[in-house]
Amino acid sequence: MAKAKAEHRGDNTNTAIVLVSVGPYPVQLEYRTGTTAPSVHKGRAELIYVEDGGCTLVTGGKLVGAKEGAGGNMSGTSIEGGSPRKIAKGDYVLVPPDTPHWYTEVQGRFVSITLHMPMTAGQ
Repeated sequence: MAKAKAEHRGDNTNTAIVLVSVGPYPVQLEYRTGTTAPSVHKGRAELIYVEDGGCTLVTGGKLVGAKEGAGGNMSGTSIEGGSPRKIAKGDYVLVPPDTPHWYTEVQGRFVSITLHMPMTAGQ
């Protein structure tokens, strides 16, 4: 966490540090201090464990202003029609593949451990 905090470059950024990667399964620490751009991970589910802090996580709906990003990700400017829920330290959330999600209303800092899981056809 100290390394992520030291490398963090501002409220609207996500500082991600890969903790371990086994095959196509990266586990990373993510550090946020403000609202970051919403995203979609094509063909990958994301398991989120909240290590510290809290925020509102918006999932589902439609990604507005969608553009292609690195590593099969898409980012946007907002989400229309998503479902907001408060999440906090100790919570787990599973974001299904190809689902828009957006971290908003960050309370101080929001630190999560995430696992991105590629999904194959038929799952």
